[in-house]
Amino acid sequence: MPYTKSNVETPVNFLLDVDGIYLLWSVPLSTSQSATKTDYANEAGRLLDNEVAPLASLLGKPVILAVSYPSAAGAASGCVPNGAGGCLDFAELSRPKPDNPAASLSLQTQADIYEAMLTAANARSWISGFVSRGYFMPVALQDKSTSIHSKPAADILWYWYPRMLGTVQ
Repeated sequence: MPYTKSNVETPVNFLLDVDGIYLLWSVPLSTSQSATKTDYANEAGRLLDNEVAPLASLLGKPVILAVSYPSAAGAASGCVPNGAGGCLDFAELSRPKPDNPAASLSLQTQADIYEAMLTAANARSWISGFVSRGYFMPVALQDKSTSIHSKPAADILWYWYPRMLGTVQ
């Protein structure tokens, strides 16, 4: 289910019959270009607590966050500039689409967002899982796509997964 405020405020009755909630998450985490990982984590936590937790509590279903952010400047605000005053859809930055020179590569932005999201998710026991969407297995890309394969964000997940599973403190 894609995250939108209306999706989590007015759940569809069929959600009572599902085994869990796989929540597609590419939510803007800041409107400021100078925002920090802490700012991202705080906003993610606020959204999770105020908008997602009530749904999880109401349904009593496990919630799996399915996160997708590109490695491009503007990803945290939800607006990667398209060069014409608008924003690119994140899917436009992934293969097989050609590279868009209007978007600026920022591997660190993607890593910071993933670290913030994992910090927020790990602090909430009602979140049952965390998935990185858009993983491009065939080849390691150092591009603007949402794939974390062979990018700094993959190292963040390598660090966090055993801690989320409780195998490392």
